[in-house]
Amino acid sequence: MPVLSRKTTSALKTFDWRRLVLSLPVGITLCLANAAHAADSFLPLAVPATNKAMPGKFVYAQLTTPDIVQAERFYGQLLGWTFKESLVSVGRYVQATVNGKSVAGLVERPLDGRHTPLWLPFISTASVDQLVVTAKTWGGSIMFAPHDIPGIGREAIISDAQGGLFAAVQSSSGDPEDSDAPAVQGQWIWNALLTRAPRDATGFYQKLFSYEVRTQDESQGPLRYILSSQASARATVNPLPPRLSADAPARWISFINVDNVAESAKKAVELGGSVISEPHLDHNNSMIAILADPSGAVFGVMEAQASVDGEAK
Repeated sequence: MPVLSRKTTSALKTFDWRRLVLSLPVGITLCLANAAHAADSFLPLAVPATNKAMPGKFVYAQLTTPDIVQAERFYGQLLGWTFKESLVSVGRYVQATVNGKSVAGLVERPLDGRHTPLWLPFISTASVDQLVVTAKTWGGSIMFAPHDIPGIGREAIISDAQGGLFAAVQSSSGDPEDSDAPAVQGQWIWNALLTRAPRDATGFYQKLFSYEVRTQDESQGPLRYILSSQASARATVNPLPPRLSADAPARWISFINVDNVAESAKKAVELGGSVISEPHLDHNNSMIAILADPSGAVFGVMEAQASVDGEAK
C-alpha cells in the first residue's frame, strides 16, 4: 500500500468520530456466509506473490450487500473499480480490482430489516488458527471458524468484546508489500475503530496482532490510540460518544483514497448513496468525508497527502 504522510495520519487521528457515530446505525450485525467454499478460485491478495505475512496490516475488505448489481454500479462509477465474478454455492460473489490487483470482495446476501449491510476489514495474521485461540482467550467471539478460501488463504470472522467485527486472514500468496508509491483512486488507505472501551479494545488488538501502540496528544481531543505494525501506522482506536447507550456496538470504518473528496461525495449521492459526514478540511488540511452506498454500507473517502516522512504505509 502507499505511504501516508504525517499530515494524512494526523488528520485521521483527530477526525471528529463522535459526530460521525451519532449518524450511524446502532443495530449493525453481520450477515455473512461462507460463500467461497464452492468457488473455483479467487484472485490472490498479493500480485506478484510475496510469501510474506505482515501481521496487523489491513489487506482487504468485504462488502455484504443485498444487491450486488447495484453495488457494482455504485462502486465502479464512484471509484473506477472493475469486477471479476467467482462461482460460489450460494448467492453471488465478485472481487473488485484496482490496476489488476484485488482490493475488495462483494458478497450478495438477502438482508431483513434488522440487519445493516456493512464493510468488513481483513487484517493479516501469520496463523489464523492461533489467532482464534488468542481472540477467545481475551474476550473475542468467533463468528465464523477458520476456513480455507481458494486462492486467498485461510480466514476467520471475529467480533471483539465490544462488538467490532473484522476478519483475520492468512494469505496464501503473502501480503502486499508496503510501498512508497502515491496512493491511487480506489485503494484502501486507513481504518478507524469506534468503540465504547478504547483502552480495552486496543489491548485486545495488540494481543492479536502485536501492534505497537501510542496515544494521540490529548490536546487534540479525546484520547485515541494509534496502532502500528512493521513501523507503519495502520489504524486508530477512537471513543464512542458518551450519549450513546452503554451497549452500543463498536464498528470499524475503512477509508478509500479518492482524487477529490467533494466530487466523490456529490457523485455518491447521484449514484443513490448518501453523505453521513460532509466533506470538510480536517486538521492539517486533509479532506475527509463519510459516505454510505445505496444499501447503507458505510465507508470513508479521503485525499491522501503526498508523503513527507514515511510514517505510514
